[in-house]
This record gives sequence, C-alpha cells and structure tokens, in this order.
Amino acid sequence: MNLPIIIFLLLSATGLGLFVAGAAILAGLGWALLAGSAACLVAAAFLKKGLAHE
Repeated sequence: MNLPIIIFLLLSATGLGLFVAGAAILAGLGWALLAGSAACLVAAAFLKKGLAHE
C-alpha cells in the first residue's frame, strides 16, 4: 500500500473514533471531539477525491 492510502485510512478511522467519542459524551469536551471528527473526515474526503483522479 502506498502512503496516501494509509493516510486516508488513518484519517477516516480517527474521524470515526472522534465522532463516536463525541456523540457518547456530548457535553463540553464532546463538542470539541465532534469538531475534530469533522475536520478529520473533511481531510479524508479531500484526500480520497485526490486519489480518485490518480
């Protein structure tokens, strides 16, 4: 596997993990985790779009 695919998988897994943790807490820290998950998932989507044109 090449490096961009590994980074995509790590970003996706991190985003999903942060989303699950943020949804479970959903108080002060939970909102920060949800924001972090959105950032990771947007970065993963951007990377996937770049990989599709490869």
